[in-house]
Formats: sequence, structure tokens, C-alpha cells
Amino acid sequence: MTVPNEIFYIELYANGKSDIELANLWKTSLRTVQRYNAFLRSKGKIKLRQPANKREKTRFSHSEVVIEVEAYLKQVREVCFKYNDIYKNVKLKTTWDRNKQIEDQVLLFSDMHTGMINKAPITGEITYNDEIQVQELTNLLRGVNRFYQLYKPSYNIETFYIYGLGDLITNDRIFEGQKLEITCGVGSQIQKAFEYISGMIRKLLEIYPRVVYINEEGNHGRTSAKPNGEEANSNFEYLLGMLIKERFADNKRVEVILPDDYSYTHLIRGHRYLLTHGNNIKGCTLNSIEKAAKEISLLVEQENYDVITIGHFHSCYEFPISPKTTLLVNGCFINKDTYAYYKLRKFSTAKQYLFNVSKRSALHNLQKIDLTWK
Repeated sequence: MTVPNEIFYIELYANGKSDIELANLWKTSLRTVQRYNAFLRSKGKIKLRQPANKREKTRFSHSEVVIEVEAYLKQVREVCFKYNDIYKNVKLKTTWDRNKQIEDQVLLFSDMHTGMINKAPITGEITYNDEIQVQELTNLLRGVNRFYQLYKPSYNIETFYIYGLGDLITNDRIFEGQKLEITCGVGSQIQKAFEYISGMIRKLLEIYPRVVYINEEGNHGRTSAKPNGEEANSNFEYLLGMLIKERFADNKRVEVILPDDYSYTHLIRGHRYLLTHGNNIKGCTLNSIEKAAKEISLLVEQENYDVITIGHFHSCYEFPISPKTTLLVNGCFINKDTYAYYKLRKFSTAKQYLFNVSKRSALHNLQKIDLTWK
């Protein structure tokens, strides 16, 4: 190991860099770093860090999770009780013209990753954090309103559907070292996402007569590092959906649907839609995504769908996978996301899909709302 700049090394050590991270920085072995640490401790220049060589806890017992969830529920219910009145009676500010065609709109809403910090590959630029997320949520509502005003002269938009496709939180226990890439723990993430989504629904009620929110769970909502085997209703994002449902329980213009499975079939005006996060798709190439979607379409209940909607891949794609079925892969909130770059070898763009539905058409006027739009 090349002898490092001692002051710089001690500063990194004091700021919490693990032995593995220090070894990677100096391109040396873990054992060499441990010997150098022992040398510095013998000189009294650094102190022994007890947690330094312990693995970050990513597996939690059921009893630990129950206690944690109960604490989150208590905290958020107190907030709900204080503010629920403003979500009950939201005045509709738009008018209804009986001479116009009636349609609905669907927003694909996924991969918001509340609590995440993202640094762009190559440049290291911070492209996502709490502040950027709040601005992007504002831009999302601006985009929805812009398209509403565009279609208003021709259509009455009766119901606004929000297809929540998962990963609305980023969690704090999915992989070792994740706590270095987040701004807050999973409890605070749930509370923030809860307030963001509640505020969004409240704003939408000002222009749409009815709002339906469907809450599917993503892989980042799981309660441990183990990727499979957990029921959907044990997922942290199921808890998020429960809180949203409770907040709007007294508002007759809002319906919140909580599927207890990782896929959900939904009907709009006779058209069939499949909602799932997409993390069950093996492989990250475009071909593997398209192939898996065809299998899903054929195998789930042995029936074809008009539209299959997924998230997870952080990039927007539209695939006609059969004469009848269209696959929509939704984008994310993270511009130049590291995950999309290393998995799909492309830069992600912060975009979400919006489209119209009528009796004759399951999907038309497909739009990408750019969350970085200014």
C-alpha cells in the first residue's frame, strides 16, 4: 500500500469511511488498511471504531419490524388527525359540459425514491435529493394541469387514475452501505411520501371530479435485505398506501385501492390494465423486458391485457408486444440515475407517463411529463 496522505486519511476515517472503502480508494487489500489503522492507533492519531468492522444490519426480525411500523403509524396518525379536514372537503374548480366527450386520464407514478441522493455517473453531479424531489413533484402537477388545459376544450375528464407502481420510497436496508446514499431513514421516507402524495391528490381534486389511487408495492419497500419471499401486505409501501387510504377515508371523491399482491388487474371503461412494479423481470436489456412482458400477458389469468404498466427500470419505453397489448415502462424521478446507467447503459430522464382512456381506446394521447421542465 502506498503510504497515503496521513491527514487526508485520518479525515476520511473520522468521517466514517469503512475499511473496505478506504482499501478501494488506495487500491489495496483490506488487511493492509487494517494494519495501517493499527499503526495510527498505536501513535494515538485515531481511535478504535467499534462498529467499523461490523456488517450493517439489513435483516430484521418480524417483531422488530412490527414495533417499528407501529411507531410510524402512531406518528403519522397524529399528523392525519391534525390536518384531515383540509383533505375532506376540496372544492372542484372546473365545470362540466354535457356536450363534450367523456374520458379519463391515467398517470403512471413510480420510482420516486423518497430519501435518495443520486450522483450522476462520470460527472458526480448531484441530480437528486430532497430539494430536487419537491421541485419535480411541483413540475409533475404543472405538467398534468398543462395537458388538462390542452384537452379541456374537447373532453370532460371524469376520473383521474394514479397507478402507483412502486419504489416511492428508497428504504434504508436494501443493501449494505445504503445509509450513505440516503437523507433519512425509512420512517421519515414514509412520512414524506405520505405528505407528498396526499398533497398531490388534494391538488388534483381541484380540477378532476374523481381521483383513484392504486398503490402497488416495489422492491425498495421490502422490510429486509432479502429480495424474495415477503408478502405484499408486509411491504413498507403497503403501509404508505394504508395511510393515504385513512387520510381520504371521508372524501367521497377519492378511492384508494390497496392490492395485497405484487400485481393487480384494473378495468377502465371495459379495458384491462395490469399493474406491477417489474422487479420480477430477470435481465435488464430491452429484449428481456419485452420478452418477459409477453409472458406476463399470456400467463396471468391466461388472458391478454390492453395495457401492461411497470416501473423499476427508470426509463420510459413503449412496446407493442401483441396486436392488442401495449407495454409501458415508466420512467423515474432521478435524472441521470446511476442504476439505469450501469444496468441499461443509458442515462435516465426524470419523466412519468400520462395518457387518456375512452370507451373505444385503452390508450391514446400518450405523453411524457418531464419533471425537470422549467
